[in-house]
Amino acid sequence: MSEPQQQLEFSEKVISAYGKLLSTMEPSFYGLPISKLPYTITEIKDAIYTILNVIPDEDQKIIDSLTNAYMFLGQFITDDEILTVEQALGNLKNVDKASNDTKDIEQAGFITSKIKLRMENNLEEIQLFLSEKTSLIN
Repeated sequence: MSEPQQQLEFSEKVISAYGKLLSTMEPSFYGLPISKLPYTITEIKDAIYTILNVIPDEDQKIIDSLTNAYMFLGQFITDDEILTVEQALGNLKNVDKASNDTKDIEQAGFITSKIKLRMENNLEEIQLFLSEKTSLIN
């Protein structure tokens, strides 16, 4: 089997596993645990690029789905960050019980801002890739 064929098969395996994970999780502005990912973010991004390179431009549904999957990678954060956000949310829900320590709440704000920025950057990356792919074809 040729190397490109092996890469394509590996990419299909990665995308399938990642897709199964996404189908079981609700997107969250507060982050998703990176430990749940079946492969590294880099492996998933590379797999998406590989698949997008072989998909005909007419398959817009698949392209849109892969674009969204790429963007959603920005939601995956470390388990420690997930814990910080959950503690902050707990403190906000129990205002009368909350301590005067706002460190978790502040940190959670930074984390959620980072998630939003990563998602925006991922969307820009994949849109740039798709526009360059389209311009090469035309």
